Amino acid sequence: MTLVPFVRPRGGDEIRVRLDTQERGLLTDLVDQLVSLLEHGDEGDPALARLLPAAYRDDAEAAAEFRRFTADDLTRRKIENGRAVLAALDESGTTLDRAAQQSWLRTLNDLRLTLGERLGITGEGVPPSDDRQLQAMGHVFDWLGYLQEALLRSLPEG
Repeated sequence: MTLVPFVRPRGGDEIRVRLDTQERGLLTDLVDQLVSLLEHGDEGDPALARLLPAAYRDDAEAAAEFRRFTADDLTRRKIENGRAVLAALDESGTTLDRAAQQSWLRTLNDLRLTLGERLGITGEGVPPSDDRQLQAMGHVFDWLGYLQEALLRSLPEG
């Protein structure tokens, strides 16, 4: 695992991505799955509902009306962010400008929301499990949080 996944040269606005081959591969797979979910997901999928939450929880009619006007645009922007991350992952030694930094932050957040929903994560964290696959997914969830925090700490001020 890369010790410092994001580095901002002193005084610069761009951030260099320093992920190793395995990390890039894992992140590519996860973002591919996220984009696919957004493009082809079932509206009844709880993870998709988490990514595109209802604006009015107590008013189904108002929520449906709001969704009708906003869901397509929000989904399109999430897909564009994911594709921007995928494009950056294709290149070793990638640098992220301010727009790309925001795409990465949004996509990492969407990945954590999706995985968190799949794992049933609550405010108390990852539920304990003897299932090795769920344990591995919990580690991936934590790693995504580490990446998100590392990127946030690397952002230029202002």
